[in-house]
Formats: sequence, C-alpha cells, structure tokens
Amino acid sequence: MGSEDSSRDDNGQDAQRNLEQKALRNVRGLVDRIEAEEAGKSRFQKVLVVALLVAFAVIGVAFFASINSKPSGTQEIEVPAPKAPSR
Repeated sequence: MGSEDSSRDDNGQDAQRNLEQKALRNVRGLVDRIEAEEAGKSRFQKVLVVALLVAFAVIGVAFFASINSKPSGTQEIEVPAPKAPSR
C-alpha cells in the first residue's frame, strides 16, 4: 500500500505541476498579446503626432506666404509729395 500511495502522490504532483505550467503559459501569452497591442498603439500615436506637426507646418508656411505676397492684379500707385508753396 505504501508504494500505491506514493505513486498517487507523484501523479497528483505531476498533474498539479502540469496545470501550473499551462497556467503560466496562458499568462505569458496574454502578456505578449497586451505588449503587442501597446506597441501598435504607441506606433500609431507617433505617426499621428508627426502627421499633425507636418500639417501645422504646411498651414503656417501657407499663411505667412499669403501675408507677405502682394495680391495678384494690383499695382502700386505713387502719390507725389506736395510742393511747397512759392512766395
């Protein structure tokens, strides 16, 4: 009977160990999946920030270029200085 009890204990311990290892593998798989999702989100955020910076830079350049340019179809008119009255 002693050998039967010890073999049951060994089988019980093996089953427990197998369950623990399976649980650890499942947890590791979940952690890997979460890390992959976070890496994807981080990459998307970086691309979004760069795209916004480029868009604002283009808008800023267009704005300052429109301020500094003369409107098309206009010409400058020079007004002569008034003459001093002669005595």
